Amino acid sequence: MNDCIYTFNGKDITMNVCIQIRAVIKLLQERLGLGFEEAAICFYQSETYKTLQNTDNALWAESAEYIMDQYLAESLTL
Repeated sequence: MNDCIYTFNGKDITMNVCIQIRAVIKLLQERLGLGFEEAAICFYQSETYKTLQNTDNALWAESAEYIMDQYLAESLTL
């Protein structure tokens, strides 16, 4: 069974993306004072999360802090 969800240049980067998602959610919890579930829902419904899933743009390779800043900037424009 192939558990590969995210790839970049033919390589499986699923673990990298999952680690980034978890790190961003943790930062959002700390920064916004949210519980895990609320922070996760907010992030999963964002354009930043959609962008992160498109591995061709390499957002997954940025720091979790950078990704969180992208999310916060997006939130300010809504």
